Order: sequence, then C-alpha cells, then structure tokens
Amino acid sequence: MRIAVVTGASSGMGRDFAKAIDSRHDLDEIWLIARRKDRLDGLGKELSASSRSIPLDLTEKESIEHLRALLLQEKPEIEVLVNAAGFGVFGAFADNQAEQSDIVTLNSKALVDVTYECLKYMRKGSSIINLGSNSSWQPVPYMAVYGASKAFVLSFSRALGAELRPRGIRVLCVCPGWIRTEFFER
Repeated sequence: MRIAVVTGASSGMGRDFAKAIDSRHDLDEIWLIARRKDRLDGLGKELSASSRSIPLDLTEKESIEHLRALLLQEKPEIEVLVNAAGFGVFGAFADNQAEQSDIVTLNSKALVDVTYECLKYMRKGSSIINLGSNSSWQPVPYMAVYGASKAFVLSFSRALGAELRPRGIRVLCVCPGWIRTEFFER
C-alpha cells in the first residue's frame, strides 16, 4: 500500500499539503493526522484518494506509540511524509511557560518521533517535508520558543537530508513567512 502521511492535517498548511499531494501523487491512501477527527473526516471527503483519519495528539507519548503500532500492522510504503503539526504563542517567554513547553514538544520532539517511525517505511524516491518558518533564520523576541523550535526543524532537516541522500530519500524544510491560517487564532 503506497501512502502519504500528513500531520497537522486538520487545518492550515497541513490541510493544504494534503490537497496538493492528492492532486500530484497516485496513492492508495493518505493518512491524515491531527487532533480534530471531524476536520480530518471533512478533508477526506474532499480528496480523490482514499484517506484515513487518525485523530492523535502528537504531544502525547501514547499517540506516537499508536502511530508506531499502526505502521507495524499495515507495513505501508510511505511515499511522502509531511510534518506540518505545530503552533506558536505570541508574548513574553516569562508569561507563558506551560504553553512554551508544549511548543517544543509538538514542533520539535513530535516531528522527530513521527519522522523516526515513518522512515522505517520509506524507500528511494520518498520525500519528507518539514514545516519550518521564516522564524527559523533568526531569534524572534516575543516568539522566542517558537522561533527556536523552527530553527531546530531547519537544522534537523538539513542534517537529515545529508544522511538520507545516499538512500535516495529527499528532505525539504519549507520556511514560509506569514500566511493566513488558524495559527493566529490559537
């Protein structure tokens, strides 16, 4: 079974990437991962490829274990992995400590964990697309942890790309500027 895996698929860039992959790839299934199942189901109805809604909160260890078990059970061939799950907080670091830790968990740790689990099912010609940010390039006061998490994504993507080049697996880190998504509402 040839699939794509898209995290953060319930809205924003993840949703857009799922649609783009659907229009450009001939896949058996697109696995849509995010917390909001109703949104994933709605997106699935818009795709021409079959889709699988997988409601997971990637900040929870159990969600990564669930994904690992599902991959082991299905043994798919992953053609594309898109790590688009993420969020940020505007404001001073000292005023938002709890949310700041969640940013690191989702934007950096979950991205690493999902990539690790999916990589086992990728082959020559597969692609990994990680969502960085224009904030990846320099420190961002009042978005310090978000910017740092996206700098991590950029650095990780560059290093991983070098490691996977001999295997024929491409890694791309997309670093967009401000785009109107639900990011600003959160």
